[in-house]
Amino acid sequence: MTTTRRVLTGLAAAGLVVSALGAGSASAATNGKIYISNNCGKAVSTTIHRTNGSMIAGTSAAPAGSYFGYPVSPGTYQVRVPAGNRNVTILDLGSKAHAVIVRAC
Repeated sequence: MTTTRRVLTGLAAAGLVVSALGAGSASAATNGKIYISNNCGKAVSTTIHRTNGSMIAGTSAAPAGSYFGYPVSPGTYQVRVPAGNRNVTILDLGSKAHAVIVRAC
């Protein structure tokens, strides 16, 4: 496990965390990422939706211990996890990648 991933996993354990990461430059099409950490101990449903309700990513059975990220453009999204729906905002930080981490349980 890389140091960056250890840090992100540790931050996810604290709940919803928003941070600006200097993990490289963001492209014009993708300025950020939404990460979901399944710490539930079982497979769970996790989805990411636009504010109009349309689903853009997700799985009906994310395995226990899974951790995945989905690239998104700046804007507001709703992440639906067993812990409840979370509204998150991806900021346009220019050359820095912006990430949001959501803990599933």
